[in-house]
Amino acid sequence: MATSIFTRKLDLLYLVYFITHIPVMFLMDLQALYPPSLTPSFLTSIKNFYITTYNDQFFISPPIYFQLFIWLELLVHVPVSFWAIGGLLRDSPQTPLLLLPYSLEVFLTTLICIHEYLYWPLSPAPKTRPNNFIRPHIYYSTSNINLPNTTPPKRGSLSDILSGV
Repeated sequence: MATSIFTRKLDLLYLVYFITHIPVMFLMDLQALYPPSLTPSFLTSIKNFYITTYNDQFFISPPIYFQLFIWLELLVHVPVSFWAIGGLLRDSPQTPLLLLPYSLEVFLTTLICIHEYLYWPLSPAPKTRPNNFIRPHIYYSTSNINLPNTTPPKRGSLSDILSGV
């Protein structure tokens, strides 16, 4: 029987991360992939508000690699996020196997974005605001560095663990 998610504090934090990450992806990040004729006006309004408020250069004048990061969100983040919600709720032994490489990808793409962000031509004051959106990705990915030490060992063979037995 699976242990309750409420007794697994780190898993609960991951669950909240994935539950909040999914709407953000579809409402903001993936807009660049939507055909303009099919993008609802409220999504454009959200994006315009974000750009006006935070002057985020990734949405104003994205670097060439940013399109790749958006495709990674669609092809990796979306399916992993949906799977992780179920895996975390079930306390699946496969969850760490999926979240560890995912967190490495999140860490590397976030690190690249931070590097780019440090060279934006902004005064120091506005640079603090977009950090609020970057922090969850850094916290999530670095907390998974210790993931093998926080998950209890599962009994059985490797094939049992991989098959979810």
